[in-house]
Amino acid sequence: MVFQVPPSAIAASKQIADHPRCQTLKRAQYRSCHIQLPDDHQRLAAICVNGKYYGFFKLVKDRQKTLQVAARLVYRGNDVMITETVKGDILWVYEPDAQTKTLPPNSPIRKVSDDGLWRILESLQDYQVCQICVPDVAKPLEAIVVDHKYYGFMRRVRSEEEAIEFANRLAKKGNESIITKRDRTCAIWILEPDATIH
Repeated sequence: MVFQVPPSAIAASKQIADHPRCQTLKRAQYRSCHIQLPDDHQRLAAICVNGKYYGFFKLVKDRQKTLQVAARLVYRGNDVMITETVKGDILWVYEPDAQTKTLPPNSPIRKVSDDGLWRILESLQDYQVCQICVPDVAKPLEAIVVDHKYYGFMRRVRSEEEAIEFANRLAKKGNESIITKRDRTCAIWILEPDATIH
């Protein structure tokens, strides 16, 4: 099936469901990882499906919109995978030139969750403390910046195990988080996609 003209929203969502270049995956069909693209030093969240890597493209809360975005990507020549989370659908685009981002022995990122929704940072050099403003919250929040994204402070706990348990609970709700370690305690920070720097 090939789109001859840019698909309308309704036609696109009907056609994309049966398109060979777009697939909705079950959790057992992929593994989460990080990749690096040529000329880009940033790590990109990704999934691996049958030995091929698909980079994170977008989180979409509405299923109909997901299908429309997927249809446009396929129309432009992309292969697309869709995974479902509590927060909505995630679209992933095939990256033929991707390299897996293996972590060196002294990497500050010591642990990453299977779904890629939380990670532990060991070094103070890998994040910057700041204050952010979040919609519907009157006062500025303590936060950190990691990979150009803002994570607001959630809570401090006494052990790494406790922090991971809390981060896993957040991940089940579709929330991305960062764990930092300091003075034998761990802090959990939650992604605030709508935050602005204070």
